[in-house]
Amino acid sequence: MNPKTRRGFLAAAGLAIPAGMLNGEAAAKAADKSPAPALPVGDPRDMPAKDARLEVRTLDTPCAAPRFASKAQWEKRSKRLREQILSAAGLWPAPARTPLNAQVFDRIEGEGFTVEKVYFEASPNFYCTGNLYRPKGGEHKPPYPGIICPHGHWNYGRLEHAPGDVNGGSIPARCMNFALQGYVSFAYDMVGYNDSFQIVHRDGEDEKAPWGMTPKIKHWWLWGISHLGLQLWNAIRALDFITALPDVDSSRIGATGASGGGTQTFLVTAVDERVKVSAPVNMISHFMQGGCICENAPNLRIDTNNMEIGALAAPRPLVMVSTTGDWTRDSERIEYPAIAGIYELLGARDHVAHRPFTYDHNYNRYSREAVYRFFGQWLPREPRKDAAHLEEREGFNFDPGHLLVFSRRPTPSGALDTQGLVDFLTKDRRDQLSKARPERPDQIAAYRQQFEAVYRTALMAETPPAEDLRWWHADGGVNAGKGHEKLTISRHSVSDRIPGLLVRPAGAVRGAVLIIHPEGAKAALGTVESPSPLARALSKQGMLVLSVDTFQTGEARDAARKAEGGFFVTYNRADDMQRVQDILTALAWLEASSKPARIAVVGQGKAGLWCLLARPLFSKDYAVAADVAGFDTSKDDSYLEKLYIPLIRRAGDFQSAALLAPATPLLIHNTAGRFASDAYKHAYELRNASARLRVSDSEVSALEIAAWMMKA
Repeated sequence: MNPKTRRGFLAAAGLAIPAGMLNGEAAAKAADKSPAPALPVGDPRDMPAKDARLEVRTLDTPCAAPRFASKAQWEKRSKRLREQILSAAGLWPAPARTPLNAQVFDRIEGEGFTVEKVYFEASPNFYCTGNLYRPKGGEHKPPYPGIICPHGHWNYGRLEHAPGDVNGGSIPARCMNFALQGYVSFAYDMVGYNDSFQIVHRDGEDEKAPWGMTPKIKHWWLWGISHLGLQLWNAIRALDFITALPDVDSSRIGATGASGGGTQTFLVTAVDERVKVSAPVNMISHFMQGGCICENAPNLRIDTNNMEIGALAAPRPLVMVSTTGDWTRDSERIEYPAIAGIYELLGARDHVAHRPFTYDHNYNRYSREAVYRFFGQWLPREPRKDAAHLEEREGFNFDPGHLLVFSRRPTPSGALDTQGLVDFLTKDRRDQLSKARPERPDQIAAYRQQFEAVYRTALMAETPPAEDLRWWHADGGVNAGKGHEKLTISRHSVSDRIPGLLVRPAGAVRGAVLIIHPEGAKAALGTVESPSPLARALSKQGMLVLSVDTFQTGEARDAARKAEGGFFVTYNRADDMQRVQDILTALAWLEASSKPARIAVVGQGKAGLWCLLARPLFSKDYAVAADVAGFDTSKDDSYLEKLYIPLIRRAGDFQSAALLAPATPLLIHNTAGRFASDAYKHAYELRNASARLRVSDSEVSALEIAAWMMKA
């Protein structure tokens, strides 16, 4: 764990929407009578005092314990959580499981156990390194249970050996005792520790930089490349390695580690069902989520926390070890009951246990013995008769330095350096997207299966249900139906605030249009005395016009928003993600409050990019006209400078936005020959809907937009 954290604990004129856009009979009915509002205006006293999204969550922000009413509710949530973890780690869709080419050598003989050196290719020319401990002789016979043993932020990593330190740990003593108890265990390096030389462990952390990380890491995170992702992939490949050993029973696999190793333990347990028994030690906390870059990836803990992630072990056996001297001090009162409640929903209450101690942050002998006893109960084919009384044996007398993998062997000649690894992973992900690109209509479903989950994780946005919506007249309703009505829209579950302006037509409502402008609603609609040409034309056509100040635009701009602090985007949505959400919320409000026969969306300036990204998440098939402001989709720098959404490149950016959305009427303009319009052309061709798409390199005039809409 981060030592510092440990110490602290803590349109223009002429634009018209023709009647042809409306469904015939529905349009006629709408023209006869405007539907009564289905979503009543709220009491002003209930309006949030400020947008709750201005509050920045950090790794030390206390989290509420998760509560679920039913097994079905948890199972639905757990499925999405696993998708979120793997997507945040850059592992959805999964990378290819290339040959490990494992090397096991230099056996050291101990009394009742052996130790060997290991390295294998987690991905081509990227190496996972460690030591393999096996039983030797005695009563235990193969095939043995296997245990992977990630280490925490000890000074010496997997070689940390302080068996008598009540506030320390010993990975060799732990693994030796596992071997003596009849297990094969594999202790492997965190990236950047000991023999893992290809990545510097804390590379990219910078407390003075925005978001607590360097621009280099922001670039990596566009593609889902992170220290956490590399370590989680190492853990998954470590399971591949240990389960393939001829003397290991692949159906009986455990995982345990403390501190940062505890984070690795509960993450791999969450996403890989091969881990049958898990022991994350001194890590699962309601307020400290992990203080190192290797424990934080973009979007990983948005709307979740380590308690929920830890509970993904259920119903498999889990023991939580805690201590009074660190952030797990409240486990008996908060974390353990919350996780036990989920086990109870699954009918497996006896599969989860808690072992509290009174020490500082550690994986000491007493904590280790608690794990030995739990594993002795659950990992053997039959529970050990002496499981409740297992004690640690001393006797690891080797110099831990002799366990270094490359102490007497050269490092592999083809091993990639940091930039080489990042380049390889980036290319691999580009190739994955290219190969997945459907060439026939029947292949679209397969693309969705591969990329929808990571796309949703990249944006972390969804259309809210009508029952979650609230709204208020910002002026108390005195101007209702006159000129610009000032509104505030909110999601009750979030307590956000979205200011907006609504313009009602003089006659019957024939439809509605949502206009999004990068500078907010006033820039989109103009004033009552001098409305924008677009707003004037729409009103004349009987359209209800709404424009909102999306997050940190227009009147929603608030200097109190400080996108700072370590690993900001692990816990908070980036601004452009919030803007995509506000578009979805505004559309849901239009639908619920006025029940218009048809809704269309217009994105002006770079707000057209937000509208295109939101489009696959729309609840209904809305037509969209999007100005993309000459955005260059081929360059990562464009995303870094103008549309920073972590994971968006990994998710397929606008290729996925095109393929995951329905082929509804769509106008994309002002591409300047740089925007990925071919992705949209291809997506519409696959659906035999090319006539519904128009793409223009130049900015399209209001009259041209009106003509396009007449044909749509």
